[in-house]
Amino acid sequence: MNDQILENFQIRKSNKEKDRFIGYLKERLSASGYDPECDITVEEKWKGIFLTRNIIVGDPDKAKVLLAAHYDTCALLPFPNLMAPTSPFLFIAYQLFLVVMIFLVATIPAVIAGFFTEDPMIIYYVFELSLILFLVQVMFGFKNRHAANDNTSGVVTLTRFLERLPEEQREKVCVIFFDNEEKGLFGSMHFAEKHKDAAKNTLMINLDCVGDGETIVSLAKKEAMSHELYPVFAGTMEQNGTHFDGSIQCRKMLPMMFPSDQSNFKKGIGVCALNKSPLGMYCARIHTPKDTVCREENVRCLAEVMVEFVGKV
Repeated sequence: MNDQILENFQIRKSNKEKDRFIGYLKERLSASGYDPECDITVEEKWKGIFLTRNIIVGDPDKAKVLLAAHYDTCALLPFPNLMAPTSPFLFIAYQLFLVVMIFLVATIPAVIAGFFTEDPMIIYYVFELSLILFLVQVMFGFKNRHAANDNTSGVVTLTRFLERLPEEQREKVCVIFFDNEEKGLFGSMHFAEKHKDAAKNTLMINLDCVGDGETIVSLAKKEAMSHELYPVFAGTMEQNGTHFDGSIQCRKMLPMMFPSDQSNFKKGIGVCALNKSPLGMYCARIHTPKDTVCREENVRCLAEVMVEFVGKV
C-alpha cells in the first residue's frame, strides 16, 4: 500500500518521532481544508518519557460520534503479540504462552548465574533483574521498526476518512489519535478524564490493527449496542461487506479479550482485522519485525464505511 504515513512516518515511538508525525498530519489535513490552529488540537499530559499527546480533530464535546486510533508504536518483542478477540480458546492459550515465555526470559539468565555461583540470593536477584529488564523493554525499550498493522493501519484509515469527509459533515464527528496506548491505554484514559460526558455517552469506534486480515470485525460493548446509532453503524458495515474482498462481521465484545482504547469508553466499539484458522480467528505478527502488512482493500473499505456512516448520522 502506498501512503506517506506508511512510508515515512511508520515509527512513532519517541517524542521526536511523534513531533514529526504531528507536524505532517497537520500539514496533510490542511490541504483538505482543515484549519491546523482551530480544527486540530493537541492535548498534553505529563512530561518526558511519559509525555502523552492526543491529537484531536473536531470537538469531542459536540460531536455525535467519536472515531479513534492510537498513533504511538510499540517496543520490540522477542515473540509476536497475538490477539484473538473472538476465540476464547486462542485467547486463553496465548495468555498461558505469554506467562511461560516471560518466566523463561527471566529464568534462563538465573540458570546461567547458577553455573557460576551456588548462592541462592544471587540467583534470585538475577531472576528479578531479568524480569524487570524484560518489562522495561516491553514498555520503553528498543523500538519495533515495522508497525504497518499496529497501528499505522488505523492511523492511515482515519486520515483518509478525514480527507474524504465532506466539509458539511465534519461537525458531526470527532477523530482522536490516541498516544501511549502501548504503555497502558494512557492516552484514552486521559481523554476520558478530560471529556467525561463524551466518554460516557457518545458512541466511540476505535480502529486498532485493521490492516492484516481478510475478515474485518467490529466488537461492541453491550452499552454500545443499545446506542441509537449502533444499528446505523452495523448496517453500514454489513452493507459494505458485499463490496469487500473479504468479509465483515459485527459482534458483541467479549470481556477483556480486545484490550484497546475503546476500553475507556462506556459505549465503545473496537474494530480489527483477523485471519482465519481451524482454532478461531486471530491477529498475529504485531510487535515484531514481521508487522509489515497493511492491505489497501481494508483501509479503503473502512474509510468508505466511516464516511457513509457519518453521512447517515
